[in-house]
Amino acid sequence: MKGVILSAGLGSRFGSYTKKEHKLLLLVNNRPIIDYTLQSFRMAGIVDVVLIVGFMADRIKDWVGNGSKYGLNVQYAFNPEYKLGNALSLQRAHAFTNDETFILSMGDHMISSSLIDNVIKVYPSSQPSVLGVDFSPSLRYAQDVTRVMVDADEQISSIGKHIEKWNGTDSGVFRLNSEIFDVADQWISLDKSERCELGDVFAYMISQGGILKSCDISDCYWYDVDTLKDLRHLQTRFAS
Repeated sequence: MKGVILSAGLGSRFGSYTKKEHKLLLLVNNRPIIDYTLQSFRMAGIVDVVLIVGFMADRIKDWVGNGSKYGLNVQYAFNPEYKLGNALSLQRAHAFTNDETFILSMGDHMISSSLIDNVIKVYPSSQPSVLGVDFSPSLRYAQDVTRVMVDADEQISSIGKHIEKWNGTDSGVFRLNSEIFDVADQWISLDKSERCELGDVFAYMISQGGILKSCDISDCYWYDVDTLKDLRHLQTRFAS
């Protein structure tokens, strides 16, 4: 199985910090954020990875290289429209995946290998598209999370930042089938907003009868590094 990591965004919420350095190269315990994500992919047994790059692409390429220092084979795909939303970055992964099932992760989510492993192994017989969902009660009060409503059959019935009825949180780690590219193409052709986001693609897929199952990853470590406050929290945690 291959891995896709979205790494193209501006990281605008970091203000002046990301005018000088790519968000994923900011340090936690003297290591860039992207190192932790790449290491988790290797520990989960995924060695073929593509980074979708855009903003400061050369900085990411210079640091990660061909991935050999992580025990990985890393390729790159460039999204020239990285300012217009991460759904456009997903499209750039299609050629790399060869229409096979793959693992997708947000580059700014520090994730454990156990989270990836759980998402890989769940529903082995039917192999539907899957999202790792955190049902921890503490996340009910977190700011700016992507909300998920999971039904009794473990199927996701709605997803989005502003849905009113929800019982879980999107971890940013998916196991996806090649059909997602057709869905993304359809949604992007219909979407008239300024940005095309992944959450909207999955909401559209569900509305069209597509199946997105949930995998309970509540016991696995993950952290969305979305703001400078998030980064400071991690720096303090890892230092201690």
